[in-house]
Amino acid sequence: MLPRIDVTALNLIKPEVDVSLAQIEGALSTFVEDNANNAPLAESVEQMEQVYGALRLIDIHGAAELAEVLFALLRQVNELQEKTPDIYYSALGSGMMVLGRYLEYVQIKAVNLPQLLIPSINEARAALGLAPLGEGYFLDVPYLPDNNIVEPLAIDHAQAVVLAKRIRLMYQIGTINLLKDQAQPVHFRLMRRALERATQLCTGKPLALLWWVGEAALEAFSQGVELNPARKQLLAQLEQQLKLLVLPQGINQPVEMTVLANSLAVVGLGETGAKVQEVQRAFDLTSSCISQTQLKIQSNTMFGPGGSVIKTVATVLKEEITHIKEILDVIARGSRNNDDDEENSYESVAASILKASQTLIMLSLNDVANAMRQQSIVVGQWTEIPSENALNTLFDVLLQADNSVATLDREMTPGAQTVINNTRISLHQLDEARSFLVQETRNGLSLIKRSVLSYIETNGEDPMHLSNIPTTLQSSSGGLEFLGVPRGAVILRTTVAFVEAWVGSKKMPNMTIIENFADVIACVDYFLESLEVNKPISENVFDIAEDALAELGYPVPKQQAA
Repeated sequence: MLPRIDVTALNLIKPEVDVSLAQIEGALSTFVEDNANNAPLAESVEQMEQVYGALRLIDIHGAAELAEVLFALLRQVNELQEKTPDIYYSALGSGMMVLGRYLEYVQIKAVNLPQLLIPSINEARAALGLAPLGEGYFLDVPYLPDNNIVEPLAIDHAQAVVLAKRIRLMYQIGTINLLKDQAQPVHFRLMRRALERATQLCTGKPLALLWWVGEAALEAFSQGVELNPARKQLLAQLEQQLKLLVLPQGINQPVEMTVLANSLAVVGLGETGAKVQEVQRAFDLTSSCISQTQLKIQSNTMFGPGGSVIKTVATVLKEEITHIKEILDVIARGSRNNDDDEENSYESVAASILKASQTLIMLSLNDVANAMRQQSIVVGQWTEIPSENALNTLFDVLLQADNSVATLDREMTPGAQTVINNTRISLHQLDEARSFLVQETRNGLSLIKRSVLSYIETNGEDPMHLSNIPTTLQSSSGGLEFLGVPRGAVILRTTVAFVEAWVGSKKMPNMTIIENFADVIACVDYFLESLEVNKPISENVFDIAEDALAELGYPVPKQQAA
């Protein structure tokens, strides 16, 4: 399961960050073409510092670290001017591209996977001459499990030293072949046996955890986790830790947390294996790590076509499908194929369906693309008005294609929430209905605001202005229920009781009470506005509304308040 986060703060700052990154890229391009024009370059250093500060403030791990090294690179470029090596420009160019893509990915998916940024961060750090970050840099290890993992060995110190030397030799033999890219299952088994023995030797000591996790990492490698250069370095680091065992008091050494975290990151990528799953459960890695397969999928998503590209293609494809539907609608009403009208001929419709299927393939919607291609063949063979069943089959495929495109479009739209459970309903129509419902619910709240203002202008002498507010609150609460916001609906229904008591008193309350009522309406309207612009905020805003209702003497029932 992907670790989800609240992107409300990111939604607020991302437009400005995008503008800043675009301006920085423009300043770098200008400087590369004309080294004498360095004024924009100095401004870009300040802009990147602001981007770094903003990302650190909203706590987007990974993005903040990448922005920090890009800021350091820009300062170096500004100082070196025309003497700047090409590696700096390369790291800056790729780093800013990745940063922009990652922020878009986080905003759309509402997940934060900083491990996706480690290669780009390390590329920038390498340009600066800094040590690379390990795969476990962003991994949170809040606690260490019990280190009494197995039964201790009944041996004395001299025997322990001899065993430690044998363990290290076993591990080295296997490691040498792995480092030469000659890894075989037997080498993994030998290394795992070495770490298993090391765990027995150190059980009850802090180092036992490292060997236990290291054995699970080796199992993950043997089960298919990729052995890249950084992970080969991890194997070498484990060998260096084994070297400590032959030293006096070596088994009492503390765990090297960097090596442990990097090993846990590898274990977190594993998908099978008893030892892998045992360690994942012990360290609760499922809450912060994803499998190697999932990581590749998320990486492909991040580096695939951007949201603007997908949305443009989806819009064009939607128009094409709509045009096909309009022609078929004419056919369904009984009009015959007119060979003189080339645009509305069956051959033209078949060609349009085939063209749409090819576009669907480009969007990786292969199943629906195949169905469309089959229908293009069928339509191309029509010579007269088709049967009702044939038209229904074609319309079903077109609806499937339309919904597939709409779903893909929504995946690239931050805050899109409409879920389709019936594939025979147009998702575009559901979206339009949802947008209409949000707008009408907000209109109802605006009407309430105007009614209260009119009431205040009469100094409370005309309570008729309040007469329709309870009904409007009830209808608005119903809208929130349909929108899947039950907490907001409960708030409005609770507010009805307050307004009814207000109207029944026939007295104008003091302005503090009216302001508290206005706070309730404003909070619900603020949440609805975020839905309207597809930038949903946290339901924490309802806390304010519930507090205001409590001050009015109408607390929201605890079992219904969040």
